[in-house]
Amino acid sequence: SSSSSSSFAIEKTSVSPNEEGKRLRGGETREIQSSMVAREFEKELTVRNNTNTKNKITLVSGYSRSIENLTREINDTNRGDEIQLSVYVFEHGKSTEKVIESLSNACNRGVSVRVKVDGSAVSKFTRWCEQSTTLVEKLRELEKERNNANEFELLESTIPTHAKFATFKRKNNGEYTGMLGGINIGDRFENWRDFTVLVQGQTLVEALESSVSSGGSFTPSLSSLSTSKLFEKLRWPNGKKDAKNKEEIHTKFVSNNPTGFCPLAWAFPRIKNFPGTFGVKKSFEEILNDRQFDDYTFSIAYLDSSGVAMIRKIIDRNANVTILMPCFPNVYHDANRKALAKLKKVHELIKLRSKTSAPRLSIKLLPEMLHAKAFVAKSTTNPDVGIASLGSCNMRQRSFGQFQELNIITRDEKFREDLENELSSIAFASFDADDEDFLYAEPKASVEEFLG
Repeated sequence: SSSSSSSFAIEKTSVSPNEEGKRLRGGETREIQSSMVAREFEKELTVRNNTNTKNKITLVSGYSRSIENLTREINDTNRGDEIQLSVYVFEHGKSTEKVIESLSNACNRGVSVRVKVDGSAVSKFTRWCEQSTTLVEKLRELEKERNNANEFELLESTIPTHAKFATFKRKNNGEYTGMLGGINIGDRFENWRDFTVLVQGQTLVEALESSVSSGGSFTPSLSSLSTSKLFEKLRWPNGKKDAKNKEEIHTKFVSNNPTGFCPLAWAFPRIKNFPGTFGVKKSFEEILNDRQFDDYTFSIAYLDSSGVAMIRKIIDRNANVTILMPCFPNVYHDANRKALAKLKKVHELIKLRSKTSAPRLSIKLLPEMLHAKAFVAKSTTNPDVGIASLGSCNMRQRSFGQFQELNIITRDEKFREDLENELSSIAFASFDADDEDFLYAEPKASVEEFLG
């Protein structure tokens, strides 16, 4: 492998996982529930916080707890109810068999089940890189057994479908629940650090479904807000006082919804998107460019030049940034290191030209696999002002402009604090990146960046 042109990019001298693991300091995770009293819809909808106390979101940490929640929600459905499940990777394992069994039993009870999996060349390429397997054939068998789309329908999308979510619409008792996040299904993911969000309440669940529906069949019953107007309303100069006066707390679901394939966009992903609507990057940029926030903590599984360009804007305005990433990701190892080297170089240039205090950039690497795609933005001068995001979208060019993705963005103070605590736990279990951690091999890094 040849050396990169970056001053930090010489061929990587590997450090074993055991040696890296010695720097692990430990940490703990916990499942925390937070109340949610307002939601927004069709990507943006606002609800008065005293009109629907059933709407809430809960942060769930870890694979096992997420699968437990998923199977419990499936098992808690009856005749006439509807289940929709979308997942990127559906691999072998006891946990997967448990999910399939629950779906089959739901069909036996008269529940309508729809499952969407990624059948695109992208997921096939990822499986080839990881030498992983798929249990989609089990879902096909279940579909053949039913032979009735009203009972069970399997959709294998040929468009990259990276959004991970589930919705449960109980028509008999009116209880609506949903889940979203970054977790795939398969025993191999059991020890990965990741999260899901449990969503409860009809308003929230229908908002979630609306955000990932390219057809836009659901019409919101409350007034819609544009993204810019929404974030204008999110500004609370006086913190809790303003929030209380407005009696509004905002949450939105943002998504990418590609509708087709474009060879030109595939060849030049930085300059052109697939056909469809792509709202995640725009929503992220609004938060990253918002000067009321001056401290950001990111959990990033995979990063490339597009993500670096977004984070650079934060550093350019002297905001503090903490990056949490896996030391040994399952894929895109060299692309990750190349992106971090670029980010470090940007930070050093800003420090050189800064006439006042330079922004803080802290890069921490977790010896375990960190798969969570999340961030928290807050104000160091006003602790009541902050926002959190969690979902499926990576900080990569193809994630922003080619994959179906789904993230939740919320101002809910309790949820933000819960996520911030989890990220602090990950940071405590991580080690500071040193010079070796910015080394990568070319052309491997560039190939990974282009394909990923």
